[in-house]
Formats: sequence, C-alpha cells, structure tokens
Amino acid sequence: MASPKRSWSLSLMPPEIIQEIFYKTPAEALVRAKPTCKEWYALLTDASFINEHFQRSKEHFIRIFDTVKIMDPVTATSSVSPIPNELLQHPYTIHNLVYTRMVHCDGLMLVGYRGWKYRSDGSRISNLALWNPVLKNLRWVEPPMETITSTDYFGIGYNSDGYKIVRFTTRPFEVECCEDVPEVEIYEFKTSSWRTIGGEVDTDVEITSNSVAVMGNMYWTAYRVETPEEEFIRVFDFSDETFKDICFSPTSYVNSHLSCFNGDNLSLLQQDQASRNIEVWVSSKLGDGDVTFSKYFSLSRPDLPALRVRDDARPVYCFVKPKSVIVWCVEVEGKGTDKACTCCTLYEIGEDGVKSKRETERSYVRDYSRAFRCGYVYVPSMIPLPWVRH
Repeated sequence: MASPKRSWSLSLMPPEIIQEIFYKTPAEALVRAKPTCKEWYALLTDASFINEHFQRSKEHFIRIFDTVKIMDPVTATSSVSPIPNELLQHPYTIHNLVYTRMVHCDGLMLVGYRGWKYRSDGSRISNLALWNPVLKNLRWVEPPMETITSTDYFGIGYNSDGYKIVRFTTRPFEVECCEDVPEVEIYEFKTSSWRTIGGEVDTDVEITSNSVAVMGNMYWTAYRVETPEEEFIRVFDFSDETFKDICFSPTSYVNSHLSCFNGDNLSLLQQDQASRNIEVWVSSKLGDGDVTFSKYFSLSRPDLPALRVRDDARPVYCFVKPKSVIVWCVEVEGKGTDKACTCCTLYEIGEDGVKSKRETERSYVRDYSRAFRCGYVYVPSMIPLPWVRH
C-alpha cells in the first residue's frame, strides 16, 4: 500500500529558516505576505528585520513616468504600479520634471517640486513629500514659514534623532518676497517642524542637481563660480548639521554622474563629450579620514554610446559585477520628426567594452522631452515613513 503524500508548508519550517528565506525575498513580495498570519506579520514589521533586509537588498532602478516602474538591473524585470493620486493631483504634476526632483534614502523618496503655489486663502501648498513606493505610503511635509526662493535645494538624511530634511539656497540674491531669508533650514520628522540653523552656504558655490544620500548624509557635486573647471564633492553632515567640502573630483567633465558604491563609498561615472571615452572612479570609505578617488576602470573605444543626450537626460548606474557598471539611459530616435520617440536603454559596460544592450521602454509621446529623466538608483525597502505608526 502506497504511503500517503506529506503536505509541505513554509509555515512549518523553523522560524530561523523562514527568516533567512525572507531576507532573500524581494520587499514587494514580503509586503503582500504580511497578512498571511500573525507570526509573519510580527516578523515583517519588526524594525530589526526590516533594517537587516534593507542592508541585504540590491540596488534597483526606479522610473516614474506614466507608472511607477521598479526594475532589477540584472534581469531587466520590473514591477509596475500606478503613480499615487496625491502626486498626480498636485498643482505641479509629477510629469513636470522641470520642477520635480527626487532624492533616495533607505528606500524612501523625497519628492521636491521646484517652485511654490498658493491656495485661495494665501497659504502655501506643500512642495515636499516623502514616499515609500513599496509600502505605497506618502505624506506631505508642511512648508516652512520663512520666505522661499526659486533656487531651493533639498536633501534627506538622518542622525541619532532620526530622519531629517535640509533645505538651502545657493543664490540668496534671488529672493522673491523679502530680503531676510535663512539660508539653511532643517525639518525634524521627530517634531514635524522646521528650524533655522546657523550655518551659511557659500554664495560663490554652485551646487549641481547630481546628488546622492550615503550613510545618512547628502553629497553633491559642486564648483565655485570663479573656477568652474574645478569640480568638488560637498556634503551636508546631518550629525553636526554643517556643509563640508571633502575632496576634488578626479577630473571635471560636463558628463559627470555621482552615485554610491558598496554602501559606504562614492562613485563617479564620467564621459568625455567629444571622444565618448568613459572613466569610472570610486572613493575611499567615507568617514575614514581624508577621502580620495581611485580609477575603477576606463574605456576608450570609437563605438561607445552617448550616455547623456541632453542636459536633463542624466543616466543612472549601479555596480553588480567587478570592473563593470549597468547604466540606464535615455536615447532619442527621429528627433524633429513626427515619429520622434525616446528609448530607455540598459547597457552593461565593463573594462572590455559594452557587454550587453537592452531596450526596456519606448515612448511615442508628442511632448517627448518630459521623458528624459530616466530614473533614479533605488533600493526597495519596507522602512516605514518616520511619522507613520504601526
């Protein structure tokens, strides 16, 4: 007589094995698994588990265009979800990329609209939101009470008191409403309030839109007006709430793109506009004294693609294998014709050349210029918004 088949269930496995399996499971799948049972819900909402899962998670790309697309750069597979109505219904829509900038930190996206609008009663409409695309949580940050300039910059980071936002301007002479404007403000999620700090921003420094959050601090590429050829890295340190210049860029190119490397280093992908030669640099570990850059690899070939076709078409990239990068960029076909379109292309580029090329998206839209912002480097996480209680 045949023995009966044994039924198998993940819930019957030892808790420590289940936990290890969950560490290797994508955040989007774990969010769907939360309601399965009380034990899983308790584990998947535990702060220590969430933080460890985030530390083990790999970098993805996120693109917000007609949908929210989170893509695995290795497999090119994507999860797709709708853009939150709160963003679509904002007076500055998320599609208006001239006014929209996003910064990623720990799976949270800080959405900043450049410019301000007012309600009929004269009160300001918030132009800042914090959003976790995986948890689908979004909250608006109340605007500061002080006067706003048209050249505001925003960053997100944290210290021992939790997550914070920094707001500053590098051109205080462009104040729109009055002359007495604080140059640096901090938003405390712990108290849901803004406060002015004493530090000032050098008025002769231009901060670029190329920024990245690493280990709780915000980094930008910058240059001084009188020496624009000398590009350097500027950090806002949330631990002591000061700006610091940490090192010069190894070389200065128009096409210079800042990103993270190994979680605690910076990287620069640079491409010469004329020759299309590519150089990739990585920094020494941040926080370990003087920061220096060393060349990771370089590439000189006549058939290299142009990774940036116009000023607002910055590529994004991440590291998945030694001596290579995966770059996601926007290209244009049929420019100036009625068949004009934009193509999002995924390149794997290493020291031996272009290893692979895959088209991930093709968009035929009349105003194709709004599709140029390809996306952002993003690590999907289950980290809750700082003021959302569980």
